[in-house]
Amino acid sequence: MDTIRTERLLLRRARHGDLEDIHAVLSDPRAMRYWSTPPHATVDQTRDWLGDMIAAPADVSDDFLVEFEGGVVGKIGCWQLPEIGFIFHPGIWRRGIAGEALRAVLPWIFGRHALPAITADVDPRNAASLALLARAGFRETGRAERTWLVAGEWCNSIYLALRRPD
Repeated sequence: MDTIRTERLLLRRARHGDLEDIHAVLSDPRAMRYWSTPPHATVDQTRDWLGDMIAAPADVSDDFLVEFEGGVVGKIGCWQLPEIGFIFHPGIWRRGIAGEALRAVLPWIFGRHALPAITADVDPRNAASLALLARAGFRETGRAERTWLVAGEWCNSIYLALRRPD
């Protein structure tokens, strides 16, 4: 099983036994505020999401769950290469977890895939994610309006990219 270890984190592939922990993230309205879907209303919805993550082919997806202090606190990686995405439980926000996970996963993805760049699509209101990506070297490549309809609300997008290091 592919894993990445950092000082405080274990990034690993998803397992069916992760359902309860990842549901705590995906059902939290604060965590899901800028996600591409509303918070998960049922465990069955999260079970389907987790099953899709587990079944995703390696040539299309390179995604990890993030463990901290013995529990899954989020996910990071490329659900669909080359686009990176991440989500973390609000209980661990502002502790450097997302930055630590991002610094670990970027070289992994570039090392495993012949990508010219890793991209991101971020809601312009998500200042924390934009700042995190900027610190990692991502640069804005464009903007678009009304790109996502989430729970009856149109959301905009800022597109970013991190070029493969030389």
